[in-house]
Amino acid sequence: MHQPISDRAPLGDYLGEIASNWRVLAGAGLGMAVGLQMFSYITSIFAPFLIKDFGWTRSTFALIGFTMLVTLPTMPIAGRLADRFGAKRMALAGVLLLPAVIWLFSRLQGDFRYYFACSAGVMAVGCLTSPVTYTRLIVERFQRARGLALTIVMSAPALTGILLPPTLTRFMAENGWRLAYEWLALFVLVAGLIAIALIPRDCGGAPVRKVREPSAPRERHFREVLGAPAFWAIFAGVLLTTVHTPLHGSQFVVLLNEQGLDAMAAARMLQVYSLGTLIGRIVCGVALDYYPARYVATISMMLPAFGLALLASPLDVAWAIGFAVFLIGVTVGAEGDLLSFLVGRYFRIEIFGTALGMCYCALYIASLSGVLLNSRLLATYDTFGPFLWLTAGAVLVGSLLFLRLPREAAGRTGE
Repeated sequence: MHQPISDRAPLGDYLGEIASNWRVLAGAGLGMAVGLQMFSYITSIFAPFLIKDFGWTRSTFALIGFTMLVTLPTMPIAGRLADRFGAKRMALAGVLLLPAVIWLFSRLQGDFRYYFACSAGVMAVGCLTSPVTYTRLIVERFQRARGLALTIVMSAPALTGILLPPTLTRFMAENGWRLAYEWLALFVLVAGLIAIALIPRDCGGAPVRKVREPSAPRERHFREVLGAPAFWAIFAGVLLTTVHTPLHGSQFVVLLNEQGLDAMAAARMLQVYSLGTLIGRIVCGVALDYYPARYVATISMMLPAFGLALLASPLDVAWAIGFAVFLIGVTVGAEGDLLSFLVGRYFRIEIFGTALGMCYCALYIASLSGVLLNSRLLATYDTFGPFLWLTAGAVLVGSLLFLRLPREAAGRTGE
């Protein structure tokens, strides 16, 4: 189990573990930076260009969120494969497959079904480049500084989100979205291979089995996760607090355009959002080392309720929009730390990937529910306002559910 800083080694030893495992941190961080979570920052950048070129309606484009259905089986499977065959091997498979799917976007001729299929492919193979593989490396290697290491690795996609959106937007404006997809595929491939090369040979391999496991081990592991009270507390809380996810995925720039921002102003807001995720991840990671996890989770996941309400209000001025986007970003940043940290605390290392993959299913189910609701409300009202108000209420209720997290680890959490 993960131990808080106060119960562990002196600061020198704590930071020494970070220094001695810098290659694992660099490799996992770079892999995360160009993996599945990167798409939450860049998908919406392509949206205005595609909608303009092909005449798709906003309500039709909102349906792209249904591709998250693919992750419901593939995320737990990816986590189980990482537990069974090694996280590094599974991450390499994802690094090789993901750029090929990205390149296919550049062949789009206007058929929304083709775009939908490519997006589903990104979600499917992208699971192999998600936290279920890369944070598995951290949990395996780090003991004293696991919380800090998770914060560093989970912050990497936010850094990509800060640096990439303005560059990608400018590149598309000058060269078109087709060439932008091709450039993105090459970037992901090269960076991903460098990430795999950085990970030491003795990290992320298949576990050594000294004793033959009983029959049907996969079913046993899934039952163990489903039987844990902590799983259901996390699952229910995430389900309600992330129902607004479609807004900061494929719909984010479209939403910001409705707020009166042009393409470059929206790109700058994406930087604010990314900065919020970075700050949220760091603050949440440190707080989890010192304060009860259920309180940190409640506060961290409550913030978007205020941001969403602010976006729904008539106050369409730059500072208000920026503050709302920042609050949403803070929680998105904290969310990654919370999931990996809580799973690492309440579940055995041998089933870490399996448990984390199943917890992430709550996030994707919430996103799918949000897509349905958003598409229906957009078709009816042609504005994001009703969806913003409804999801603000859901977030407020859902964040309180984290108070029901078990107190089993009282001696280790400071509770």
